[in-house]
Amino acid sequence: MDKEKLEAYHVENVRIITILLVIWAVVSYGGVLIAKPLSSISFLGFPLHYWVSAQLSVITFVVEIFVYASLMNKLDKKYGVEE
Repeated sequence: MDKEKLEAYHVENVRIITILLVIWAVVSYGGVLIAKPLSSISFLGFPLHYWVSAQLSVITFVVEIFVYASLMNKLDKKYGVEE
């Protein structure tokens, strides 16, 4: 792969990672920021703020793993470096 293609590949990869990290951070810290209003609501026997902060960030992370893998497979094919 020539240097220009390698640089473009790297830029797109970093863009994908940055977007996914921002989404994960917003979900993770957003649950903390809205905890007080959610503390009076119950979900599956737990206060909703607990569920949002403890479970949603983990679920988001796992989903993002699959999204990242899919996006990287497409990116690899685009640049001809797929396995």
